[in-house]
Amino acid sequence: MKKKVILDTDMFNEIDDQFALTYLIKSLDIFELEAITIAPFSKSGYADTMTIEEGTEKSYETTLKILDMLGKSEYKRIVYKGATKYSHESEESNSAVDKIIEIANKNDKTIILAIGAITNVALAIKKSPEIISKIKVVWLGGNTFLTKDNSEFNFRQDIKAVQTVFDSKVELVVIPCRNVASNLSTTIYELEHYLNEPTELNEYLKKIFIKCKKNFMKEPKDEIGSSKTLWDLSAIAYEINSDWFKAEEISCPEVLDNGLYQQTEDRHKVTFVNDLFRNKIYQDFFLKIGEKIK
Repeated sequence: MKKKVILDTDMFNEIDDQFALTYLIKSLDIFELEAITIAPFSKSGYADTMTIEEGTEKSYETTLKILDMLGKSEYKRIVYKGATKYSHESEESNSAVDKIIEIANKNDKTIILAIGAITNVALAIKKSPEIISKIKVVWLGGNTFLTKDNSEFNFRQDIKAVQTVFDSKVELVVIPCRNVASNLSTTIYELEHYLNEPTELNEYLKKIFIKCKKNFMKEPKDEIGSSKTLWDLSAIAYEINSDWFKAEEISCPEVLDNGLYQQTEDRHKVTFVNDLFRNKIYQDFFLKIGEKIK
């Protein structure tokens, strides 16, 4: 039976969301995609936006564009715009939150693949706590305990939302960014080798990869030896095959107002990923996106 999933994504914030959506669509033998919900984001180092509203609109448009290039235009009808304020600013509902609740209530279990600020998920849980037992959240956010701080984009934007989700006792898998998902780096040379068919999608993915890297280069020599992390592939890959990850159940940490974790011993259990097998994930990704077995 296929896994029923919702992708909650800040699609225009960075390029890894676009690779993740591609990976998800290319894995529809495993997933039944119920909805794509647009998560909020503030101006980042890559996205040329000034407001959350503008970012939401560009994320929405980019999602539709990727679906067209994937030949899956029929999925454009299940893309929903989400929060345009973080949960500490407003708990107002929106079409994405309402859709999350609707889908959760109709299924026995819905997996939410959350690869941005976790605002929409938190708002859905606050509005309809009955969905807590009916969803599983796989969230890419924060860092490992070894890193100490959570000065990470998805985490720091809406700490209140992180607190809401962690405290809710929902089934939760946390994929830390620094020291875990950060292992998912690749280079343009690898993309050029495996995405060698001159399709519109392949050319687009390579183009945005190059553009993103250049955005963070201060001088020409920075290109030497450089790679780019496609963080968001991790959440998709985890639900394709959790054996590609090393994880453990732990007592849910307290999320402090300053963004730090306080480890505990007697709270409900959550799953924290400690490591991943980078080569296994990229092998699956490239076989599905471009390279054919010879």
